[in-house]
Amino acid sequence: MKKVLLFALLLVLNQVISAQPASSVLWEIKGNGLSSPSYLFGTLKFIGANEFKIPTAVAEKIKASKTFAIEDQVDHHAQHELNVALHFPKGKSLATELSAEDYKKVVDFFQKEFGISKAAFESKYAHIKPLALSILMTRLTLREKVKYYDMELLLFAKKNKLNAFSLENIEREAQAINAYPMFNQVRALLHSIDNFATQKAEFQKMMASYPQETLEEIFDYTLHPVENNPIFVEEFYFKRNMEWLPKIEKMMKENASFICVGVSHLEGQQGLLELLKGKGYVLTPIPVAK
Repeated sequence: MKKVLLFALLLVLNQVISAQPASSVLWEIKGNGLSSPSYLFGTLKFIGANEFKIPTAVAEKIKASKTFAIEDQVDHHAQHELNVALHFPKGKSLATELSAEDYKKVVDFFQKEFGISKAAFESKYAHIKPLALSILMTRLTLREKVKYYDMELLLFAKKNKLNAFSLENIEREAQAINAYPMFNQVRALLHSIDNFATQKAEFQKMMASYPQETLEEIFDYTLHPVENNPIFVEEFYFKRNMEWLPKIEKMMKENASFICVGVSHLEGQQGLLELLKGKGYVLTPIPVAK
């Protein structure tokens, strides 16, 4: 009889454990002296307006918090500064950084894929740095209005009277982008063009399944244009994660906090999940449905 009861108990425990997600975009943070739990949420940078929704679990955890944080400032000054950083300085453009053959390849691609004429491309798009342009290409594929998760969640947090902060100023993100050598940026742009059909299909799949997509799949997707370049990963993700960590800890110790960052900042040995665990916090994945 005892063996039967023990077997039944193990079966129930196994079902409970199996029901817990091994990976999630939303995590509860406890322990290490915290008086109340905080939450870490990984978002897509943008998504089609028709696909956008604030998941119920996310809305509940924001309402349960007192402090809300996103990566960067989103005011007009910040957006202007980022826009400047993503454009070539006067006298330079894609035409000066690419070979004549590669430049024609890019122009022809934009005309064929997006219906953007050569004149329109040279007036507007040729002045955008290659890495930013490769990201913009994904947004152009949507052919619909987009929603930016960080901005939408910030509005939701303010509506619910949370104190809102940013983890860095916009110049820091610009610095991280510009730390990626121009040669590698050009290579990333050409790689995206050569593999655009695959990347487009992958983004559509990810957009349709987010937020159920695993962290590993999303992280891999974001690194496809740069071909997993270690310079980009170090400069854009890991260095910034290390800089954010003490700020996040300070927020959590002062108040229940909801921290919203790009989902790729969660993944990896130097991702925020592992960094927080290394500090002694207990992280538990929270199931998220649309």
